[in-house]
Amino acid sequence: MFSKKEDKMVNLGLNSVRERFDEGVNKALSCLTEIGIGYVNERKEPEAEKTVVSIKEIGKAAARQGMENAAVNAIQALEKLLQCSMEQNMQEMDVRVLLSFGAIGKIAAKQQMEMVAKLAASVLGKSGNTAALLNKERETIAVIIGLGEIGKAVAGVKVPDFSENAAICISCLGDIGKLTAQKNLEEAAVGIELMLQEMAAAAMNENLQNTVINIASSIEEVGKKAEDENMESAILQAASALQTIVSNSGNRYLNDASIAAKIALESFNELDIINDEANIKKIEAIRETMRALWVDSK
Repeated sequence: MFSKKEDKMVNLGLNSVRERFDEGVNKALSCLTEIGIGYVNERKEPEAEKTVVSIKEIGKAAARQGMENAAVNAIQALEKLLQCSMEQNMQEMDVRVLLSFGAIGKIAAKQQMEMVAKLAASVLGKSGNTAALLNKERETIAVIIGLGEIGKAVAGVKVPDFSENAAICISCLGDIGKLTAQKNLEEAAVGIELMLQEMAAAAMNENLQNTVINIASSIEEVGKKAEDENMESAILQAASALQTIVSNSGNRYLNDASIAAKIALESFNELDIINDEANIKKIEAIRETMRALWVDSK
């Protein structure tokens, strides 16, 4: 349960969003951040996680209202909590904060709040590299989900082909993907490829050909790193994703994208693509884990 002070601050934040009163939102976020840091330092993880949820909800509400400064402040408040949580090695708290960046960034992207979506994606990209370097696979997967959800939202908005935010999401996912392969984090590498495939589907729905081409390139890079490390599931998923892009982009007359994906697919050694039941089940299990994490975080 929340204390009376926390309840008061949550109500202040949400009511201030409805009234478009930035000062009230910022006061609530500042107070909740201070309370959350106290919980983290005392290792009261359930209480700290509830504070994260409250900040996330205020940030989402601010994004829906087009309150750019308030949404940015919510992301920055979550960054402070993430730093403390990582210092205390509180994995589930880390995951909840990372998914919160994605939740706020996704709404911001849909509202065409470029700066907020860019900030959320940039924070996730930096966090993903750190998590992968530290072999924190679950945290890395949370980053992947957040980046992918922002990327899909960007692709669904009527903006010029290959917007800056789409480029950031694709670049971050590609960089993290290569790192996860190098660190032998196979579930995370497969997760990257699954999310890039979903982003490609969203981009193809909007006929964003250049975006699809860049996604195909990132999938190829992650898959080739996986091939170097003999990561069977990641190799199979890369090949499967590229084949799907070849077929679907061809059906939509996105010929350049189809050709790019086909060339990327041909770069793989067919002997390394082990399409057996165990690998297929493993990929599907990773997909379900990611879906469940995202549903739980919304």
